[in-house]
Amino acid sequence: MLRRAALLVGLLFVSACAVGERPTLEGAGSVADGADASGDDTEGLSGTPDGEAGGDGSGSETAAGPATTEEAAPPLPDRQSLGNAPPVLISPTGVLVPVLARNPTGYEVLTPCGNAVDLTYGQPVWEATVVLDPGHGGDERGAIGPDGATEAEVNLDVARRTGALLEAQGVAVVLTRSADYRIPVRNRAAIADQLQAKAFVSIHHNAPAAQPTEEPGSEVYVQSGSADSRRLGGLIYEAVTQALAEFDVAWTGRPDAGVLTVLNSEGKNAYGITRYPTTPVALAELAYIANPSEAVLIGTDEYRQAAAEALAAAILRYLNTDEPGDGFVDNPRLFNPSGDTGGTTGCVDPPLT
Repeated sequence: MLRRAALLVGLLFVSACAVGERPTLEGAGSVADGADASGDDTEGLSGTPDGEAGGDGSGSETAAGPATTEEAAPPLPDRQSLGNAPPVLISPTGVLVPVLARNPTGYEVLTPCGNAVDLTYGQPVWEATVVLDPGHGGDERGAIGPDGATEAEVNLDVARRTGALLEAQGVAVVLTRSADYRIPVRNRAAIADQLQAKAFVSIHHNAPAAQPTEEPGSEVYVQSGSADSRRLGGLIYEAVTQALAEFDVAWTGRPDAGVLTVLNSEGKNAYGITRYPTTPVALAELAYIANPSEAVLIGTDEYRQAAAEALAAAILRYLNTDEPGDGFVDNPRLFNPSGDTGGTTGCVDPPLT
């Protein structure tokens, strides 16, 4: 059923050569996101399809109607006002938290759910070249496959593999979440911005299943008006679709699949993950987990490693070349998120110590 070619090896090799290092194609390694610090690899996820790709509110797509209500921005300081405090800490349990200020006992930090709390100590993170965002988590499971597999678990696995491949090439990488917990969209964006990352990639798997297609129906959503976001998205789309085309699968996709800007009825970026950060971002819907044929593929180690290799190769090309990528769709898609998926309502923080 599965066909892998030397294409992925070539992609990663060419990209690695741009930084003058021998490419490493192993999926092992420790990503600097605290993933191993928590020791918690549990993926007992639950939630609803579509998830925080829709911003602070997501879930149902409408052709018209009110755009999502904006939430108050978290009270994050600028880097200069932090003085000698790091912008981000990895807590003792492996949770990445932006620093609000130093205090007599350590630090005041912003929890994943947006609460200001004191943290006595943590591992400082001063900067990151790339921030990877495994979509969903905790009680927001994202899309659910016919076999019961959750998007949140798949996203985290692919993100960890991608991070390990990038680290093997000397790229400083963090993940917005290191285990199974919820983190609202604004806080994901805040991590990328506070670390002054050069690229921010949010990893997702799509639902509901679309119409049958001959080729992978991958979609990449980019920031309206950002040339850097567009280029990042184009490189990701090109690498991912070429990699996935090597698998013999009954694909599904939408007629306008490609590199898209998705706008709400107010003309703003509809998805919080493209609207909030100033960091160049691309949200990659790699494949349709809701399509039974693709779901079987997504459950395999071969798919997850291929997706990670493609993402890593694309990110390396973005960092080290001026190549534009491919798959650009001229006309924006209209999407008005509804609900509060991706927001703070009902959010329960993971333990930090």
